[in-house]
Amino acid sequence: MDEEVAADAPRSSSDAPATSSIRPSDGGAGPDLTKLKGPRDVPVLGTGVCGDDGDFRFNGQTIDYAPRPPGIEGKKDVFVVYVVGDSMAERYEDGDPLYVDPHRRPKPRDIVIVELKAPREGEPGGAFVKRLVRRSGGKIVVEQFNPPKELVFDEDDVVRLHRVIPWTELIGI
Repeated sequence: MDEEVAADAPRSSSDAPATSSIRPSDGGAGPDLTKLKGPRDVPVLGTGVCGDDGDFRFNGQTIDYAPRPPGIEGKKDVFVVYVVGDSMAERYEDGDPLYVDPHRRPKPRDIVIVELKAPREGEPGGAFVKRLVRRSGGKIVVEQFNPPKELVFDEDDVVRLHRVIPWTELIGI
């Protein structure tokens, strides 16, 4: 199943995944972010689906707040989505929080959220968590890890690519 972001599925903080499940980009277990003592002021805007039928909706609703790691202390508009599904495993597992920088343009090999245009006016579009391969010829090519495969989107169908902040940047390395 592909991971997708579904902001229309509210969660309480008791349902939120433990921050200790965040892993560095090498797939190894990361430290417990609660020990970093950052304020819990990063809005959680939904869940990101790693799959072929993305259903994340950026509907503007904050469903929780996540800790602010030291590497993003001064960044504005950063937000979190929770992973749903396993198409990006072993890098990201179901329930992992992804910190997103909406102001930094992604480059090839970055993990991204591909936000699609809505099929009908007034509705939010779907979204996918994938790794950016390339942008060329009016196409955006991304890949997933489980099972390995590429997906191709027409640039005209994409509202925006949101860059997922790498682990080392979150902790300030």
